[in-house]
Amino acid sequence: MLAGGSAADPEDAAMPGHHGYQKDTALILAPRQWHDLRFDRRDDGGTGVRALAGTDDSDGLLYDLALGVTLAGITPGTEVQLRAVEFASDGTVFRERPVGSAVHAVGRGRFTYAWKDALEAGLWVGVRVAQFGRADAHLTAAEASVLVWPR
Repeated sequence: MLAGGSAADPEDAAMPGHHGYQKDTALILAPRQWHDLRFDRRDDGGTGVRALAGTDDSDGLLYDLALGVTLAGITPGTEVQLRAVEFASDGTVFRERPVGSAVHAVGRGRFTYAWKDALEAGLWVGVRVAQFGRADAHLTAAEASVLVWPR
């Protein structure tokens, strides 16, 4: 279970666990392809993190995910899409969540996405980004904040 207490203690069960994630290394985004985000660090010292919630919860959980990304080198008028994706333990896609989509006109943009849901036991959630410009774009930073509650 993530920080926030034990599901066996009713008072702790009402408090969500929380983790924050940061990505400072650049990622080249080829057009018209979904790219998995791997975060450089988690607030508890974890590094190279792709799973934002679900890896430690054998009974499943409820999650509330907020994501922000910064892109540069975007072709003006490019659509940018963000989405949460639920994965099985072997890394295969279990379910893709709805897309958040925005169009930016000046070649650089900050985009946000939020999703809340229940995650079944044995699954984990990560995030993907796609851009639909005429050339590669650069993801220069990303951050995520995730609240989780045991089921």
